[in-house]
Amino acid sequence: MKKTIIKIKLSSRTEFIDALEEIDFHFSAPYWQHDRVFVPKRFTRDKAMPRLSLRTIVKDPEKKASYALVMRRHFEDEQFDLVNATLVKDYSETAHILYQLGYELRYEVSRRREELRMGTLNIYIDKIDGIPGYFARIESDLTGQDDAHAAYQDILATFKVLKVNGKPITETYGEILESSKNDPMDKIS
Repeated sequence: MKKTIIKIKLSSRTEFIDALEEIDFHFSAPYWQHDRVFVPKRFTRDKAMPRLSLRTIVKDPEKKASYALVMRRHFEDEQFDLVNATLVKDYSETAHILYQLGYELRYEVSRRREELRMGTLNIYIDKIDGIPGYFARIESDLTGQDDAHAAYQDILATFKVLKVNGKPITETYGEILESSKNDPMDKIS
């Protein structure tokens, strides 16, 4: 699936939730996700190389976790990502397959996520373990006829309507975590 995605660090999670509740949209209960992000050897983002995430999802601690394999290719100049996901039954076997294909583990990212569906938009609030604060992430599902640049501008306008100020963050959560380990100062404000 083709998506345009923008994330911005929130100055106030409560104000963001309140802005959406004023127009009668409500987030899901928080749930936990853990991604192990695998990349090909000699991976560089600027060449739109695919990243594979082996994702654990726990929506209810009383039930079994579910697992998904998520493939993502980011096209910075075009302002869209190609994202495909499939559920997997055997987490360990899938991880071994990724290693056998020559992928290597690059990042591990744990998050608590709340989600909201608004038409063709998916809106998330993410709390990343190891990074202070909350992030708002809006994804627009694109069809073959949709213009990714126009969708990008629409998402920016949506953030403005919801009174979210800040610059879009282009780094992945894994890259933010890695840079925060190298520089303990909070780079994302």
